[in-house]
Amino acid sequence: MKYRFQLASAMFCLLANCVATSRTDFPQTGRSENSLRLQYAQELETKVLKVGPSQEISIGQFALQSLSNTSPRYFSVSSLSPLKSNDPLEPGVIVLRKVQVDRSLEFEDGTTKFRHATFASIVEFLVISPLGEQQRILGHSEQIISRTIPFSADDKESKDKIATSIQSAIEEGLRQIVSLKEFTSFFQSQNMFQR
Repeated sequence: MKYRFQLASAMFCLLANCVATSRTDFPQTGRSENSLRLQYAQELETKVLKVGPSQEISIGQFALQSLSNTSPRYFSVSSLSPLKSNDPLEPGVIVLRKVQVDRSLEFEDGTTKFRHATFASIVEFLVISPLGEQQRILGHSEQIISRTIPFSADDKESKDKIATSIQSAIEEGLRQIVSLKEFTSFFQSQNMFQR
């Protein structure tokens, strides 16, 4: 009886150790294999939106910060680097190419009384397959509404709303990328280049 209990205990410990080992090994292996290179058009570093005679917002910086913060939630990133306009596009890379913010003001009919402003962002990704084929992905944000005239003396929220709009467009673009049927082949391509 005592022998059976010791045998059962030893088997249980061995089984628990195997399960624990397999669970800790799997994510590490998967994470190193599923690592992608991201690039962005270098001009995004200085891309601005003019919001007044002498006022600008660095929407390119908002986009790069959003990409850097958000992409690790969708896949492991091995590098994030600028792509110059004359650099060749490499297979198996995802490139953030453009960011644009659309804004509009709405007034009550026939008056100059301000109603609200809306902001919406669009970003463009270029996904280059391992065979060099390119696929364009557009990420759109929902419209964000502001009840204050943007960038007026009373406005304290438009800059944050624009940043939120860009973040939303980046997320939507990344969701489209990971839902592509060919997405797993990008992981294999990255492994090939890393070797």
